[in-house]
Amino acid sequence: LVYELDRDLKFVKKYYLMDPDEVAKKVAAVANQGKVAKDPQVMIFQLGTNNWQSVEEPAPGSGILHEAHHIAYNAMPGCHSYSVYPSSIHSENPGREKVKVAKLPHKIPICESISPVSDKRWHGMPDSEVAEYMKRLEDLCYDQMALGEAETGRTYDFAIAHHCFLNQVVMQRVIRKRMAEGKAKIPLVAFCHGTALKMFNLEKKGDPEYPMRFKSMMEELKVFEDVQAVVTISEDNKNMFLSHFPSFKEENIFVSLNGYNPLIFYKYPDTLQEGLKQFTTKPYEGSGRAKETIPGDNYQKMVLFVGKFADWKRLDMVLKTAKLYEAKYPDICTVIAGTGGPNDIKYYQDMAYEEVGLEHTYFVGAQMQPDLARLASIANIGVFPSKSEPFGMVFIECMACGTPVIGANSGGPRDFVSEAVGCLIPDDELSVPSTDKLINDLFTAVCTALDEDWKTTKGPACLKLTEKFSMNEQCDGIVRKLSDILKL
Repeated sequence: LVYELDRDLKFVKKYYLMDPDEVAKKVAAVANQGKVAKDPQVMIFQLGTNNWQSVEEPAPGSGILHEAHHIAYNAMPGCHSYSVYPSSIHSENPGREKVKVAKLPHKIPICESISPVSDKRWHGMPDSEVAEYMKRLEDLCYDQMALGEAETGRTYDFAIAHHCFLNQVVMQRVIRKRMAEGKAKIPLVAFCHGTALKMFNLEKKGDPEYPMRFKSMMEELKVFEDVQAVVTISEDNKNMFLSHFPSFKEENIFVSLNGYNPLIFYKYPDTLQEGLKQFTTKPYEGSGRAKETIPGDNYQKMVLFVGKFADWKRLDMVLKTAKLYEAKYPDICTVIAGTGGPNDIKYYQDMAYEEVGLEHTYFVGAQMQPDLARLASIANIGVFPSKSEPFGMVFIECMACGTPVIGANSGGPRDFVSEAVGCLIPDDELSVPSTDKLINDLFTAVCTALDEDWKTTKGPACLKLTEKFSMNEQCDGIVRKLSDILKL
């Protein structure tokens, strides 16, 4: 704030050395101090890319988040969320209201690597199959939007398309179809999870498995000219989006750190020994290894890995590090929760048992969220050393159970993992597969966590940190920020 005076030191004028729009916002904020903020009441439509969680069909993180957001929005006073998501198994979800399921004749397509339920890549699909997929979602979204308006008597304030890929194209078509019928244009919001951007990275690099196809399609269709706002899950995620779509208005992008479900992820009372006995291994067919219940009484320490079997998750680093710490701590075990395609499962299990020679590492397959919470509660440390993890919800869920974490210093975890709750090992080279340096750094970090008893010394800080990652808080923040950007 500058005060301008004349020669006699009399007031002439005052002004701010700041952008005029920013001045107006700050003046308005001061004027509104002490006033009670009204809860935003909005009508939302969401289109997901992945299935919601079920026993028959485990869900990847974005599917779990979509379901949680759907529930949270509908729990907000005066708010409604109607949703559509695909499934390769189910045609309906009787346990949820205001949602329709697009039953696919094939596995759910994925951008890169694998998911808990699919190894079917977009790049392996002919154009006709992609077009059929999009038409199926387009028709169902159109019908579901009409149903929502009929049931509530309200119009939509905005539509959220999860991932920065074909869902925006589908919603672009649905919105244009509605406009042709005389309905108002609905603002379109992209919720950027990260895997589509990783696929675009591979296309730009000229990876032979990912020839340039979908990024150029998005550009040709000018999809993001019809998107009014973008929600990203980390600063790294935001920067990656802008690297692919640099003309998008940066002021219409904001970071919303993902929330978790505190009704599921909390500190369970099980002891390590009794908790381990609840889990059975899942060897691949033809491995020659029989299923076994983990012998909990044999162990006093446990390292936990949770994630899909994709190379960038760097499970190879965990397994090769386990060989080192198993030699140092005879009473330690490693539990691997997650899955992948049949070839990936065989690859990592063979690496563990035949190549590395591990004797105290247990693959328990994909687990439902309550069981993941039980594993996180009994573990001494959670180890998730992904290369450029888009966000890292597994870190939050693990810490919500009172367990410190170790990751890699790249991607989303840099936004919230500090020395108070764990550590991030150096990741300057972003190497896949893992280098000896990464393995040695991870070994040092795991030994430090065990020797210094981080579970006791850092566990309380983990619980405290996750208080601000409530799913309800995240959704309330998203609605308020979008209401500001879209001027609702």
